[in-house]
Amino acid sequence: MRHNGPIEMTPPAATIAIAGERLQLLPQRAVYWPAQRMLLIADAHFGKAARFRMHGVPVPGGTTESNLQVIDSLLECCAVERLLFLGDFTHGRLDADSATLKRLARWRAAHGELSVELVIGNHDRSSGALPEALAIATRTEPYDIGPFSLCHHPEVRGGGYVLAGHLHPVVKLYGRGHDRARAPCFVFGQHAALLPAFGAFTGGLNIERQADDRIWVIAGDSVLALPR
Repeated sequence: MRHNGPIEMTPPAATIAIAGERLQLLPQRAVYWPAQRMLLIADAHFGKAARFRMHGVPVPGGTTESNLQVIDSLLECCAVERLLFLGDFTHGRLDADSATLKRLARWRAAHGELSVELVIGNHDRSSGALPEALAIATRTEPYDIGPFSLCHHPEVRGGGYVLAGHLHPVVKLYGRGHDRARAPCFVFGQHAALLPAFGAFTGGLNIERQADDRIWVIAGDSVLALPR
């Protein structure tokens, strides 16, 4: 969807210059690439909570709806023409009569003008082909656009700087005394960047910071640079 006038961003996003491009890191656990009018999301894992409940694990419902509402809010505030998922769009196969698929199909029908693409991740591969009703074009990694290689796995190497997910990065934060917390983060290394998991029910992996890493932590509605 093309917006006239200036691009409005959800404050307070953080801006990073990388590979000659400007990216905006959003507190909604996504990246906006203004030059391409592209929104990048990693590890949505739609249907994960439903699969847990199907196997008798008592987890909250409503995660699909809340994730779609966040995407809608980003489509409203950013000039997005392309939405690209960096792998693991689903957590497992979407049954034809599942509530998750029906809700996703309604959302997709409401955004027919939006280009939606998926770089195939490990869960997508094991889940099989996406239903045609979702109208999502699939790409294999590395999917090179401009100076970036868009991937699911950060170790994949293409022709450019890698933007990936898969690991669901979080960092440990320490306060006074014994206070500590874990927060999702963006990690930009020498050759590759990790996006936090977008999904509301995904967990996270503690990241050990490397010497060249630049890290931005999501703290509520803010994205803050972690001091070196």
